[in-house]
This record gives sequence, structure tokens and C-alpha cells, in this order.
Amino acid sequence: MKRLNYFLLFHRKQLVASLNMMCAILSSPVNAACMIASINGVGFGQYDVFTSLSNTSGVGSLTVNCNGGGSSSFVTSLSTGQSNTYSTRVMKNGGNSLSYNLYTSAARTVVWGNGTGGSSVISTRRNSNTTLSIFGEIPAEQDSGVGTYTDSITATVSF
Repeated sequence: MKRLNYFLLFHRKQLVASLNMMCAILSSPVNAACMIASINGVGFGQYDVFTSLSNTSGVGSLTVNCNGGGSSSFVTSLSTGQSNTYSTRVMKNGGNSLSYNLYTSAARTVVWGNGTGGSSVISTRRNSNTTLSIFGEIPAEQDSGVGTYTDSITATVSF
């Protein structure tokens, strides 16, 4: 029995993936102010390389409060992280990598980026705490080594 358990654990690769978030605030209007009330990174949990369906999705959040002068809305964009592209972001564990992406909605069809490379930003009205959900997904059938994979994404608020 011990040998069978060892065999199953050895052949079932489990990956744990997480996403760290940082923040940058770009300000120009007089008397305008923005603050990041909270950031919760996307936690994907364990990824099973033997499943043919996307089996790992996660949700994080970013709460922003913008008020004061300037336009009536603010824009929040996300960086590419280590991948330098929005088409497929990459988490890494040493020399191993795991593709994923971040989306603007639970449908996971529009990539959240900076408005370039097929990505989109999120525009929100100011003068209230606004919580923006960050929807992540890791595509299926990636043959990556066992371990913890991470990426760091910078959220930028422009107002």
C-alpha cells in the first residue's frame, strides 16, 4: 500500500501558483487624491497537469478610493509581470514556467492590461471605494515541474 501511494503522488504533479500585487498611482489633476485601500493577490491553488480542461482559476481584488478634482473617472491597469506581454503572462519557479492570464470579468474573455497588445483597462467612477475583482486562469495541459510558481503584477491607477 505504501508503494502505491508513493507512485500516485510521484506521478500526479501538483503545482501551487500565486500572484503578488504591487501598486503605482499616477496623479495629475489638482486637488485629486487616490489611495489603495486593499490589495488581495490572485491565489490559484493546486494545478493538475493531467487534466485536459482549464482546472485552476482564481480571483483577487483591488480596492481603490479616488476623489477630488479632475475627471469623474479613473483608470486601473495591470502590468505584464515577468512575461513582458499580455497575450500570455508567465509565473516562474526557477527555470520552470507556467502560463496564465488575468481578466476583467468572470467570463475570462478580456485580458486586463494597459490597453495595448489586445488588453483592456478598467475605468471606474470616482468618489467612492471601488473594489475591482481580478479574475485569473491557468490554461490546461502545461507540463511544468512540481513547485510554487509566482509572478508580480503592478496595478497602476491613473486619474
